Amino acid sequence: MGIFVVLVVIELCRNMAKTGEAAGASSSSRAKGKQLEKQYKRRKYAGRDDDSDEEEEMVELNMQDKPKWESGSLNEKPMEWQAILFHDQMKKLQDRGGAFICERDVREVEFGPFKVFDRFRALGWEAALHCYDGNNKFLYLTQIEEWMATLQCNRYDRPFQMKLTGEVNGVKVEMSYDTLRRLAKFDSLPARDYMIPSLDDLLIKPDKHPRWTEMLEALFLPGTYHGTLYRKNLKIEAKLLLAIIVLNVIPRRADKREVRFSEVPILYCLMNGSPKFPIRYLILHHVWMCRNSVGRRIIPYCRLITALLMQQKAITADDVGKNKRYKPLELKSLGIGWTYTQSERYHKLKSKGQRWRALKVDARRLLPGEQDEPESEEE
Repeated sequence: MGIFVVLVVIELCRNMAKTGEAAGASSSSRAKGKQLEKQYKRRKYAGRDDDSDEEEEMVELNMQDKPKWESGSLNEKPMEWQAILFHDQMKKLQDRGGAFICERDVREVEFGPFKVFDRFRALGWEAALHCYDGNNKFLYLTQIEEWMATLQCNRYDRPFQMKLTGEVNGVKVEMSYDTLRRLAKFDSLPARDYMIPSLDDLLIKPDKHPRWTEMLEALFLPGTYHGTLYRKNLKIEAKLLLAIIVLNVIPRRADKREVRFSEVPILYCLMNGSPKFPIRYLILHHVWMCRNSVGRRIIPYCRLITALLMQQKAITADDVGKNKRYKPLELKSLGIGWTYTQSERYHKLKSKGQRWRALKVDARRLLPGEQDEPESEEE
């Protein structure tokens, strides 16, 4: 099976066909919503949690008519109820704050020696290693959630035409190819280098793309990729990249022991340097799927969304943010299963018996006749 069959067909194309059509048909739902707003003169419903002392925003709807959202896409629900249903799901979370996933800065002085930056630059994805919210102190939970709750997707024919639009403080905030590019140099390679093939091309010419087994062989230790794909069985290079992917590329917080099918082709692309596809398309679809999936209950790219809200002047002086410390991702804090040490010249990583050392970016030159520190057989 081709790489993009897994990436685009499984995670994106099926969802695009489902949600894209619904988004295109949203004009009728919007008209219906305006009619209902005129009809209902009932009590107001608080659609969101807000810790501030200000009066909560209200929506004039009859609560007896509120549909249930227990399955299916949120975008399939009547448009006038979507924001309320989204807020309701967020209220059910025991750890609401944990659902807001913030990207982490990745420092080149630490991760550059392990070729992380080289791999991201080869795909034109280096912007994903930095955070561009312009604010390291506050996280605007209420405003971010409001934007996600009110999201609508346009109808589009080509990936670069996809746009997500939500409303915060009466301001419509758009996430699109253009607005993302104005924040950072996402997809830094020339446009001709990126390819999103059609479904027909994938099925007719699968030999042009890596096979599923070929990708697994490249990423996992021999004999460990049959059945459940466990993170512990990844080769150490792929495991390090996955630690960044689940924070900054397609963020998630559940099932950290396993590797998801959608992460396999992304890992392979980073390890192999190709095929190349736009990370902006990946970001837009991941946001849209997280918003519409009843089971995900996360808000990804919170620092990116914050940057969009600020870029388009949706954050006001009256908005109160939560104090948030943004720590960069560090080799010493990669999590359980990792051991990091360093010497004068080398970073050293160990994970489940695999060892990897890399020369520091700022390592001094050896003096004439000076021998480098010995490298063990394991390293």
